[in-house]
Amino acid sequence: MLIREEVDYRRVEELREHPLNRMLNSPLGSMEAALLENSIDEMGIQEPLWVTGENVIISGHERWKIAAQKGMENVPVRVIESATEEELLYLLVMANDARRGDEKDPMRKARKIKVLYDYWGITVGRPKSGQDDHNRKTRRDVANIVGEGERTARRLLRLLDLIPELQELVSRGVIGVVAGNELAALSEKEQRHLYEAITRSHVKEVRSQEIQAIRSELEYIRERRSQQVDQREEQLDWLDVGEDVGEGMGEEDVSFEGQGEELPEENGERHTELEKDIPKTAIDAVAPTLEASSARNLRRRLLIKKLDKAEKLIERLEQDLLPFFDNLTDAVVRERVHDVARQLIRVSERLDGVVSRR
Repeated sequence: MLIREEVDYRRVEELREHPLNRMLNSPLGSMEAALLENSIDEMGIQEPLWVTGENVIISGHERWKIAAQKGMENVPVRVIESATEEELLYLLVMANDARRGDEKDPMRKARKIKVLYDYWGITVGRPKSGQDDHNRKTRRDVANIVGEGERTARRLLRLLDLIPELQELVSRGVIGVVAGNELAALSEKEQRHLYEAITRSHVKEVRSQEIQAIRSELEYIRERRSQQVDQREEQLDWLDVGEDVGEGMGEEDVSFEGQGEELPEENGERHTELEKDIPKTAIDAVAPTLEASSARNLRRRLLIKKLDKAEKLIERLEQDLLPFFDNLTDAVVRERVHDVARQLIRVSERLDGVVSRR
């Protein structure tokens, strides 16, 4: 790969955007775009664009757009020669990232990481033996380039296992990185089912706790169905044996009654006051698509996760505050402590009332 030092000129109308540019690089923000436009107005295009011999832009898309908007006929370029597609993608990431700064879109960051992994031959964090020096990079190097820790970089990379529709929701901020990782563990069919339910219900935010609960219930349903299939096969085996030996097997011995254990049923269909306070987002979208028992299980799983979180918060509150309660002489501080205590009492009384009514 060679980037010519000498500056050439190309007609603006002859140049074209790289087909993956918008997948890898976000457009400039309004302020950045305005600063670049003012700079071009005052001094022209100072930094030449990078283009291939076929006039595909690798670096300089924003300068090219501004030039086209202003009716400029020619722009300065440096031509890239003898580059493979992999090398062009590498330049598309590195050159644009260096100029634009921090990328905010998690999906574009994930795609950048994948490009760098492929270029440097990174699989499990160590370079392959016999690689050239320019390939001796690790996952930490890639994480530093995209401005993230290694753990976050791994999470971002897993987002590429999402179907394109869910990736778009990640880019729009409807799904966070952690929730996206939970969704990425599901099959393509399950992801599509969830996407349709989420968009049909106009869910504005998908929380990771909800997706964890949905995953747990789907895994439970799969396991239950697998057990039922095994039991049916076992039943057929027993029937075959019964035909061979003649008698001795009653119908109750091969019955499925009591199989496929479910979580304990609620007493009644009415949601409790406590359940009404649970944010109704992805859970509400998915629950109607499941059987009634699975929908109840799903809500119960989320409630249990939230109760677990509440317990941890209370424990931390106790650990953080109690050591300072031995010498409360300040009246303002004492009043704040009483306020917190009264809030805790109100929550406790409300929970007690809900539980006693059930």
